[in-house]
Formats: sequence, C-alpha cells, structure tokens
Amino acid sequence: MLVSLTVQNFAIIDNIQIDFDKGMSVLTGETGAGKSLIIDAIGLLFGKRASNEMIRHTENKAVVEGVFSNICNDLSDLLNELGIELNDDYLIIKREIYENGKSISRVNNTVVTLNQLTSISEYLGDIHSQNDTFGLINPKNYLRFITNKDIDDCLLIYKEEYKDYQSKNKEYNTLLERSVSTKEKEEFLRYQLNEINRLNISVEEEAELKKELDIISNKEDVVNNIANIIETFDETNILDALYSISLNFEKLSKYDDNYKQLQKQVLESYYSLQEVRDNKNMKISYGEMDLDKIDDINSRLAVYSDLKRKYKKSTPEIIEYFNETKKEVDLIENFDFILEKLQKVKLEAFNKVLATGKKLSDLRRQASIEISSEIKKHLQDLHIKNAQFEIQFINPNQDDLRIDGIDVIDFMVSFNKGEPLKPLSKSLSGGEMSRFMLALKTVIEDNVFLSTKIFDEIDNGVSGSVAYSIGEKIKSISKNSQVLCITHLPQVAAISNEHYRISKYIQDNKTYTKVHKLSYEERIVEIASMISNGSPSKTSLDLAKELLDNYS
Repeated sequence: MLVSLTVQNFAIIDNIQIDFDKGMSVLTGETGAGKSLIIDAIGLLFGKRASNEMIRHTENKAVVEGVFSNICNDLSDLLNELGIELNDDYLIIKREIYENGKSISRVNNTVVTLNQLTSISEYLGDIHSQNDTFGLINPKNYLRFITNKDIDDCLLIYKEEYKDYQSKNKEYNTLLERSVSTKEKEEFLRYQLNEINRLNISVEEEAELKKELDIISNKEDVVNNIANIIETFDETNILDALYSISLNFEKLSKYDDNYKQLQKQVLESYYSLQEVRDNKNMKISYGEMDLDKIDDINSRLAVYSDLKRKYKKSTPEIIEYFNETKKEVDLIENFDFILEKLQKVKLEAFNKVLATGKKLSDLRRQASIEISSEIKKHLQDLHIKNAQFEIQFINPNQDDLRIDGIDVIDFMVSFNKGEPLKPLSKSLSGGEMSRFMLALKTVIEDNVFLSTKIFDEIDNGVSGSVAYSIGEKIKSISKNSQVLCITHLPQVAAISNEHYRISKYIQDNKTYTKVHKLSYEERIVEIASMISNGSPSKTSLDLAKELLDNYS
C-alpha cells in the first residue's frame, strides 16, 4: 500500500507530503484545487510518462516520491531479478523531472527504466478513471483475473513443464540447425582431419626437433666446449685428487667418527663427477655429428610451419582443433540418431505440458462461469440492469503453448438490451464502463494482488441510489486493499475511513495547493458543502452528520 506521498514543484503543487492509511480514503475539494494532480503524481510512480510541462512555473525540477509497504512475493521476485534490494519491506519510488525534458526513475535508490518501473507498478496498484483504466482493460491481463487455488496450483505445474519443454525444444532446434550447416562442410572437415592426422604432429616432437637442430646448428661450439671440459678433467686429475682426499679422511676416521661423514660427501662428489665424465654426451665429435641430418630436421619442422600458417594456430591449438573436429565429424555421422532421440524427448515434454495446459484450460472455463455470474450480479447492484457479460475463450490452435497456458480469452460486454456482445477493450463509454470496471474489480479482488487501488471521479454523472451502490462497492474493495478515491458525491465521501480536503490559495501572486486531513467535525462541514453546493445549511449539516453516523 501507499504509505506516504511527497510532491514538490509539480504544477500548482509547491511542496506537500501526505501520509495514507489502509482502508478507504477520499479526496475532495473544489475543481482545480489539485485533486487530479495528486493522482497524476501517483501515476508517475506507476510508470506514466513525464513531461517538463508538469514542472511548477519558475522551477527547474519536479520531484514525486512514494513509499510503499506490504510487498507481495511476486514483486519481491521481480525486484530480485532487477537487482533491487528491499529495505525493511519498504519500497521507495522516486521520479525526478527536469526542464530539459529528461526524467530519472529510482526504486530504492536504484535507477530503473520506465519499462521496468511499469512492470514493478503492476504489482503495486492501478488507477481507475472514466478515461484511464491502466491494465484492467488489456486482454493480455485477463487470464490473471480467472484464478483460484486449483488454477494456481495447476499453473505452477504447467509453467515448470513449459520451461522444461522450451529447454528441450531449444536443444533440438539448435542441433537441427547445426546438423544442416555442418553436413554442408563435412567434406571439408574430413579433408582437414585427414591432413592433420596424416602428418602425425605432436608438441613433444616439435620441441625435440628444435632442440636437436639447435645443437647441430651450433656443432662447432658444442664440440669445443665438450673438449675443454674433458681437457680440464684430464689435466687437473680432479677424480684422482678426490679419491686421494677420501682415503685421507678414511685414515682420520679411526680417530674421530665425524671424518666418516666428510669422507662420504667427498666420495659422493667423486662418483657424480665420474658419471659426468663418462656420459655419452661428452663423447660427441665432429665425426659423430651427421651434418646432413639438418636438412631432414628442417624439412620436418617445415611441416609444422606450413600447418601453423595454414590454420593460423599454434601446434597445441592445431592438435586441439584436430580433436574437436574429430568429435564434430563423429557427431555428423550420428546426427540422425541423436536428432531422432531428441525429437522423441521433445515430443514427450510437449505432450506432457499440453495435457496440463488442457487441464488448466478446463479449470479456467469452470471458474469463468462463476466469475461471469458474479460480475452480472454486481452490475445489477450498480443499476446496470440490461448488461450482459461473457468470458470468451478464443483458442485458434489448441497446440499453441504459451507461458501462461493454452488459452486466449477476451471479455465480451453489452450494456444495452438487444445489442451484441463486444470486446471490453472496445466498449469504453462513460459511467457505464466505470461501473463495469468497479464490478470487475470487486469480483477479482481476491484474485489479483494490488495493494493500492485509485478511483479518479468514476462516480461523475451519477446520483441517488447509484451513488450509494458505488460507495458500497468501493468500500468493499477497501476491506482487502488500500483505496484512494477522488469524489464529488457526499454518499461516497461519507462511507470512507479517512477524508482529505484539497484546497488552493494565493500568496505573493502564486497559487499553492494544500492538503488537510479532516476530523469528524470537519468532515461534517465538508460533506454538507458537497450536499448544498458549497454553502452548508443546517439541513445539509444534519444530513451530513446522518450520513457519517450511518457508515461509522
């Protein structure tokens, strides 16, 4: 529900802040005082487009802010998807309108698009006027009105099955598209596969060839260095010296055991150096190097260079590409089998969700009969005697699955005897439509969670018993939802829980709007003014008090 509303520099509104309560609240006041401006401000919070013409004269920015509570689970899920955090179960929506025509929308300090704000507002409330019924006359929303526990439970199952079917269908279609495009290049893939396989390349071989080429290419330097090492071994008698040292430590060890450890270390060095001296790599000579082998190595390395240039990949990448291509070719060979299997799985998922969709449709058709009957009953209460209403199921293709079921429905209505039924969305006309929408909202109150419902002068042009009926219907809606209502009817004003008077005054050649919450005594005077066209008399005051007392 709307807990508070703050409006700054909006048309003739300078700066007002209104705290609203649950139940039914009415706003009354003279024409032009700013009642509809307050509704327009709330409309901005619900995603209505802004204009710089809304900014108060001489100001450069208008601000509207609303604090909402009692956030439903569906809205919490949507906010979570949008990355918006709830603060203690409160939602703060703020619109800022600038003179350059730009506007900024924030929800709990997170900037949102107008479309996102509109999606959020669908769970907060709606504004109902003779010319503006927001989402209630949009056929895409009608299925939301036809619901009960059985339908909700079935719809939950349907959505899960629908999601599963969509996943399997996407998997099948993706593979089908891939099979068509891949089969066209199968011959080319096989050529590449055979080429890479025939050349038998490996990362290890390439590294070894490069190493061997490096040695052969620098053969003179390699041989000279080896010769110097051998010469040093021979001229210095390193091995003989180490062996002699070890013998001396052995003699010393009979006097002190610590010399045994030193002897061991010397012997280890002796044997290690001996292994180095005897290593086969130390016996390379000019004669042992096959200088012609360099051509063979370069020829083999050229194979690697050609492949890397052709495929524009490194050797490891070419090998990875070979493995992936092999998998792809294997898949091509099994496409028909895999596609057949996926098609069967997809069909099973489709039949499953379709069966649930038909069950859901049956439940909705049953519920629609009761809803139609209830709406016609409320229309009778609202003195539309000849109204006809029917929920029409239009399913051009029973196999056409949608996220909310297989049903396409329309609300058909006729207000005059003998006139054919017409779609509700094409039957917008004055007071009858307003009363119809009021009847619809009364019936669907428990089916569609909207914590705030706003009625903007929907009682224009009615009086007497019709006015009483409208007031009672609006009051019945306020039992489960917050209701804000602009009215000119004393009967409607008297039945409300809270009453706000909207007035305007002039100060320093500027017009200002004022909002005042009325006490019991002030309500009597205000309602009496409504009865007697602005000048309360004793009779109108007595009647106003009687109206209030009857509804209290």
